[in-house]
This record gives sequence, C-alpha cells and structure tokens, in this order.
Amino acid sequence: RFDFSWSGPLTPAQLEAVEQILVDQIAASIPVDNYVAPLEDAQKISSLRAVFGETYPDPVRVVAVAPSPITEILGNPQDVQWNSYSVEFCGGTHLKNTSEAGGFVLLSEEGIAKGVRRITGVTMKDAAVAMASAAEFEGKVTEAGKLEGLELEARVKLLVPELEGLSISAAKKIRLRETLGTYGKQVVAWKKKHAAERTSKIVEQVIEAAKSTEGDKVIMRCDFGVDGKVAKAVTAAYGKKVKDKALLMVSADEVADRFMVVAFAPKGMKGVDCKAWVVAATEGTKGKGGGKKDSAQFSVPGVGSLEGVLEKARSF
Repeated sequence: RFDFSWSGPLTPAQLEAVEQILVDQIAASIPVDNYVAPLEDAQKISSLRAVFGETYPDPVRVVAVAPSPITEILGNPQDVQWNSYSVEFCGGTHLKNTSEAGGFVLLSEEGIAKGVRRITGVTMKDAAVAMASAAEFEGKVTEAGKLEGLELEARVKLLVPELEGLSISAAKKIRLRETLGTYGKQVVAWKKKHAAERTSKIVEQVIEAAKSTEGDKVIMRCDFGVDGKVAKAVTAAYGKKVKDKALLMVSADEVADRFMVVAFAPKGMKGVDCKAWVVAATEGTKGKGGGKKDSAQFSVPGVGSLEGVLEKARSF
C-alpha cells in the first residue's frame, strides 16, 4: 500500500495511469539498491522522497529504484536524472530488481484522512490471480451484452454482486460497473418499448371488443400482469375511441398468483358505476382496491377465482 497527499478520489483514467506506470517499471527490470548513508549527505539528493515532520536516524538507510547505485547518486545528488526514479528513506525489505514483482494490480484507492489518499495493490501470484479474475469476468460481461430484455436483466442482477466481491483492478472494476450500468439502461429502454407495444395491442383488442359487443358494457380478459401503468394507458386510449360503453378488464399474473380488475367509463357516460361494478365482481375474493364512479381498480389474490369474477361482472 502507498499513502499520498491528494485533494480527492482518483478518476478511472488516473487509476489506470498509476497502474500502468507500475507495470512499465516492473517490465523495465530496474535495479533496487539500498545503502546506509550519512543523513546530511542523503538529504541533498534532489529527488529524495521523505515524510514531512518525520525524524530519521543518522546514518539513514536509503533505498533507490534506479539504474545507478546509491553511491553514484550520492556523488552527484542534484543531477536531474534522479527525478525519474524513486529514492527514499526506508527500513523495509525490498526486491533486488523490479522484475521480481512479476506484475502489479492496483486493487483500491481510498481516503484515510483529510487530504490523504491510500492505494493498495498486489504483485506476484496475487497480481496474476487478480488479472485472471478480471479477464474471466470481462468474458461474462461480454456474453451478457449479447442478451436483451428480461434475460439481460436477470444476468445483470447476478453479475453486479459478483463484481463487487472480486479483487481485481480498481480501474477495471469501475469500467465494468459502468458497463453493467449501461446494460441496466438498455433493459429499462427495452421494457418501455415492450410495454408500449403490448399496450398498443391491448388497446386494439379492447376497441375491437367494443365494436362487436352489444349493450353498454365490455368485459374481457387481457393479461398484462398486475401493471397499473399499462391499465391506465389502455383505459385512456379506450376513452378516446369509445364513448358509449364501459370497460372491465381482468389481467392475471400467473407467477404471482394474483390478478387485477379494472373498470372504466368514458367521459360523460352516466349509466355505469365502475366502483360498484368492481366491488360486485370481486365479492368474496378478498380483493382490495378503490376508485370512483368513472374508474376503479382492485387487486385480487388467487388466480383460481378469476373466472368467477368475470361471471359476476357480466351479470352486474
């Protein structure tokens, strides 16, 4: 892990850049040298990284990730070429060469105090495991992208929690999260389109039924689940086309074992009390709902009582 001063979270692009720098440094096979030097001499190194306010021993252990040994750096401490490399006071154990790290994956970046951020990464076998996990999950996301509608929705619901539990590159996790978010928007768009097409078909059915029905009531079953928005859209469209007949629709959700009963009377039609109609049709079913004289909606448990509701509606 590495703590550093910064004003806010790193962007995905910045996380990727940091990760790539580490990967490049490992691939460059840069020597890692350490040397115990007089504190005064070591502090003259222009590229030295030290913690502000920290007290260091004299002599101090210097660690450099650079192509030149520390003795050469101490001989010309102000040379600007050292600015391209890491030179620090550190007592820890280190590699002899960056290539020994094998690989690097930046797993997380977070704030630990005001103005202080922390990045955590892994190398060697852990890095290899993280990269393999990311590649495997990216394959799943790609395959999910070939789906649409309810299949895509179901797959996204599985992938989102799986992603959050993975130890992979923080930047890749953000990108993958964004992709799954895009899939979610595609599902919403698909649902809207599907609902519009389904609503249009139902409107055609009820209008045709009105044309072929004698009397002032149209009673029919047209399943679109227990979806109040669809019911509202259908009755609104029906009211624009049919002015002299009230409509009662029954729509079932077989999976949920429920159905809805919706009644609607076009504007100006006085002969049918929709609420009374629905109450009479659902009597004894434990259905619940409400409404007014010109429109009413009830939800009824148990699809088994649906035909009985239709019969009562016809005899109202």
